[in-house]
Amino acid sequence: MNQNQDPFEILEEKINQLTGAYDSLKTENAALATQLSESKAEGKSLEEKAVKLTQERERAREKIESLLGKLDRLLPSNR
Repeated sequence: MNQNQDPFEILEEKINQLTGAYDSLKTENAALATQLSESKAEGKSLEEKAVKLTQERERAREKIESLLGKLDRLLPSNR
């Protein structure tokens, strides 16, 4: 800062720096909000996928148990 500089020029310079920083932070905030939104959507998608996989696994387990039960009825016991 130059001591010969007009106080209004100094004020104007500081305000310009401040508005520049504000604009930069505003842009960064918007980008982060978008990133957060995308991350939440991806998390929800992964959660839904996990639920579907759990349901599929349960159906497969039930089917295997059913088939094993049928085999037990068909095969003579070796007792």
